[in-house]
Amino acid sequence: MKGRGSGATAVLLLPMLLLLAATLFLPVFLMFLESVRDVEVRSALPQTLSALSEWSPSDPLPEAAYSALRDDLATSDPSVTGRAASRLNIALPGARTLLIGAARAFAEAAPSDDPKTVLVGQDPRWGGAQPWQTIVRVQGPWTDEFLLAAVDLRRTSDGVATIGGGLYRKIYIRTFTVAIAVTGLCLLLGLPVAAFLASLPRQRAVPLLLLLMLPLWTSVLVRAMAWILLLQSSGLVNEVLMALRLIEAPLTLVFNRVGVLVAMTHVLLPFMILPIYNSMRTIPRRQLLAAGSLGATPPVVFRRVYLPQCRSGIAAGCLLVFATASGYYVTPALVGGGSDQMLGTFVQLAALRYSNQPLAAALGVVFLCLFLAAIGALFLLLRPMKTLGAELARG
Repeated sequence: MKGRGSGATAVLLLPMLLLLAATLFLPVFLMFLESVRDVEVRSALPQTLSALSEWSPSDPLPEAAYSALRDDLATSDPSVTGRAASRLNIALPGARTLLIGAARAFAEAAPSDDPKTVLVGQDPRWGGAQPWQTIVRVQGPWTDEFLLAAVDLRRTSDGVATIGGGLYRKIYIRTFTVAIAVTGLCLLLGLPVAAFLASLPRQRAVPLLLLLMLPLWTSVLVRAMAWILLLQSSGLVNEVLMALRLIEAPLTLVFNRVGVLVAMTHVLLPFMILPIYNSMRTIPRRQLLAAGSLGATPPVVFRRVYLPQCRSGIAAGCLLVFATASGYYVTPALVGGGSDQMLGTFVQLAALRYSNQPLAAALGVVFLCLFLAAIGALFLLLRPMKTLGAELARG
């Protein structure tokens, strides 16, 4: 009977496991694979790479390489050639035009024409070593180029060197700084709200919870535009502050970090309140009354009795808010300034504007590793609360 029950449980869990594999593990695996895979040039130019297998940049270019390139471009599918040209263009700006132009020149030339003459006549750069060096350098099938670029590094003849500026490192710091700030604001605002809701009868708390969830039922574009209208120089917030004579000139509250924090906190606050509220509802009220009867002040009761027992709700709320805020894209892009764009914007630029999907995938892989490390640090931070709760339970 026990074995039969375990088998039935496994069957019931199978759909959930399959869904988890299809929506989480498989996409992460494919993202990692895309960040290290480098097969586009190898697939399009196999004969050229074979002709260049023993070539050194200090030696004259083998004449067979020109013929091999002509044969590869003649037999390769145009879509395969296009992907190889895009990959070469990442390593050598302008190489896409170079390779597509070579394919067009060979297609227009007669079979008896000398391939070197056709290539150099189409673009003199084919007479130098740089295009051929690039073809050899990106032959794959695996590469760490994009993962290194995602942390502002590149491989040189002397090893690994730092790319000047440290662009992506600054973006990671900015992304996690904003996410941590939003998580802290949501916790600061959500904890007293959740405590108040937990003290109410359920029939009175439910309508207020529905009211808190209203931001989640509104389009992200509508929310962002609404905050722009409210926070702009002539918006309602500045007009009210000036009418109350709290300020003399309008404050800059939008298209900067302030606008990003306000807009994101407004949306993500329910993700903090709901888990904490659910955990607080399970705490027996008599414990609070007993602590008060023993002389504990309300702040002491809240800190020593209430908080340790709702640690799971706090951890869940912080995790939800931090995870969601880290991946935000639309709100910072609309409400923030140029110096407030988060990682999602640069992933979009790499994947769509610059057609550099491997770099976009590498940025995602590095971000995932940093995110898991941050989540581990969050749980270590909450562990003292867990220990305190266990001591109270034993007592």
